[in-house]
Amino acid sequence: MRRPHLFLAVLITAATAAYAQPGDAAARRGIDSVRKLLEARPEDPVLWFYLARFQAEAGDARASVEALDKVAALGDGFLPARDGFERIWNDAAFQAVRAKLDARLPRLDFAPTAFQLEDALFIPEGIAYDAPSHMFFMGSIPQHRIVRIDATTQAVQTFAGAEAHLDSVLGLTVDTPRRILYAVSTSALTQSGEASRRNAVVAFDIDTKRLVRRYDIPEAQQLNDVAVAAGGRAFVTDSASGAVYELPVKAPAAARVVLAPGRLRGTNGIAASPDAKRLYVAHSTGLAVIDLASGEMQRVANDTRENIAGIDGLYEWQGQLVGVENVTNPGRVVVMTLSSDGAKVTRVQTLLSHHHNALYEPTTGVVTPNGFFLLAATGVSHYNAQGGIVRAEALPPPTVLRVPLPR
Repeated sequence: MRRPHLFLAVLITAATAAYAQPGDAAARRGIDSVRKLLEARPEDPVLWFYLARFQAEAGDARASVEALDKVAALGDGFLPARDGFERIWNDAAFQAVRAKLDARLPRLDFAPTAFQLEDALFIPEGIAYDAPSHMFFMGSIPQHRIVRIDATTQAVQTFAGAEAHLDSVLGLTVDTPRRILYAVSTSALTQSGEASRRNAVVAFDIDTKRLVRRYDIPEAQQLNDVAVAAGGRAFVTDSASGAVYELPVKAPAAARVVLAPGRLRGTNGIAASPDAKRLYVAHSTGLAVIDLASGEMQRVANDTRENIAGIDGLYEWQGQLVGVENVTNPGRVVVMTLSSDGAKVTRVQTLLSHHHNALYEPTTGVVTPNGFFLLAATGVSHYNAQGGIVRAEALPPPTVLRVPLPR
């Protein structure tokens, strides 16, 4: 899940409460933190974009515009959204540089609606698909449940509810050969939940709906996304601490630390290489790759001008990576071609741009034989730190788009 203020809080060395609207003091700390990072990476457009956002939150339109000019000079694929830039939104110079960034983005808005849920209050974050049963699965943040959607009839049924003792449901993934649905359950999205954190990955039998096992990870701060590698090894990210864990083969053994807390900022989407030897992790400023045999981690180099940061959902597809971006851009889907050793991104192709009128805080998706199904309208920002829903009347119906994949 990409909650912008938590995502940006991990860039602040002395962050305020993760889910609070950043005030001037927090924005200034963010500015100082990003400037320190820029000392080592002065040509990184992602850092300049975050600097611009913090400066906008501090109300410094001139500095924000100057930083966005640097973004325009160094990279493509960036576009400020109103959220985060609201204090300077009506500034003429800001709108001019924003228009310049927007003009360089390709317009790719073909993606038919696959299905919608009638319940706008569902507020989903994760989606998964099981090909043998032709079923999609979607989890709810406020309702603490998982539904199953028939891909043919679009009939919606509750798959897991109160009896599963779920908290907010985030990442979902299916292990088709072993007939398991993995779901991330976390209490850490609210202030009361943070006071008594519960973080777990819950595994269900797809065919019987039986709860198979629950992997509690008490040391986690806020689990986010989950992925399964070929052979059945399952991994989960902890966005608040930056850690990555491997689930034990059998509970109640403890989860294994694959990446220790603090080595990356804001780990989120996760995908395994086809040979299950490498793990790709989206984080605050780009992508990282972990060698699963040695445990070594390195940043994935970006040989393009295109933005590969701000990725929420991340997926392997034919040796490439599909990513859903929603912080450094109002929303787009990209496919990233990797070098033969998997250490570099050599090409970035936009599959869907922010111009599509159904996009409303896109989060994740799932690769299927019929294309990439994007959870395009979620309304996740309407869920607040008190566990309530603000401006419920403005919530969109949860919408899934079918995005064609390149042939």
